Amino acid sequence: MTINRPVSWDLISAFVEVIDAGSYTEAARRRGVTRSNLSQRIQQLERLLNAQLIRRSTRRLEPTEAGLTLYAHGQRMALEFETARGEIEGLGSKLMGHVRLSVPTGLGDAQLRPLLVQFAQLHPDITLRVAFNNRIADLIAGEVDIALKVANRPPDDVVAQEICDVGWMLCASPRYLENAPSVLEPGDLKGHPFLSSLEGRNAKVVLERQQQRIKTEVSPRIRSERLPFLREAALQGLGIAMLPAYLILDDLRNGQLVRVLPEHWVKEVGDKLFVLTIPNRYPSASVRALTEFLRGHLKPMGYFWAPPHSKREED
Repeated sequence: MTINRPVSWDLISAFVEVIDAGSYTEAARRRGVTRSNLSQRIQQLERLLNAQLIRRSTRRLEPTEAGLTLYAHGQRMALEFETARGEIEGLGSKLMGHVRLSVPTGLGDAQLRPLLVQFAQLHPDITLRVAFNNRIADLIAGEVDIALKVANRPPDDVVAQEICDVGWMLCASPRYLENAPSVLEPGDLKGHPFLSSLEGRNAKVVLERQQQRIKTEVSPRIRSERLPFLREAALQGLGIAMLPAYLILDDLRNGQLVRVLPEHWVKEVGDKLFVLTIPNRYPSASVRALTEFLRGHLKPMGYFWAPPHSKREED
């Protein structure tokens, strides 16, 4: 393919917007132009490149092979442009810019809300878009600059900084335990209603005690990725819950929840906290500032979250 005339960034960004939006109508709305104007720009781009970029039908549009190639490069160009703009905005004495952040629901409710408010107070010229989301598969597609993720291992296509260990435990309300059969060993869990984020009908829990691991079956009563909901169910006496320590520390201290099998810690459910960012040699000053702020304030809390002398997984 030979390109005889230069292609403007405006045309490329319009094409990327159309693919991201999934339709000309939505892309035109986002850019504040008419649908016909946007369609003409894409046709002009196709003429300049001498290639069809989008297959059109009455139901949907999808990029061709040439379109996918241009889209991938266009995304990187857009990222570099935003980085450059952030760097330029940060040349003054104040940090400026826009940061898009994704945090898990439970961690966000338990620990991050006051920290993010504090960051916003420290940097009034940085705008934040915060999403409480447990599933972030693609930071670029999700339009996310920074994501916090609890996992055993981070994804391979991002820059990951490990913050601290995350300890998970079993707990229940005193009211539930007073009227329920005793739980003296892991096998006793099978007779109790279980509250967790585990998937599958035949759920199994992996417990560790003194570096020895035991796998035991449980009887799921409520499954949910929304950990604060599971905490509320446990507080109301609906069963034994599997929850991260950071979410229930106050409940344990005030006696609203009690640890079940207190010498055991739940394993293989995501035992580390990571800060994830898009691979980028030149992250904006505002993204760097928020990343360092989160690392600096979350890491000291790590000793609350992990069992003492816990055995780390082999990589």
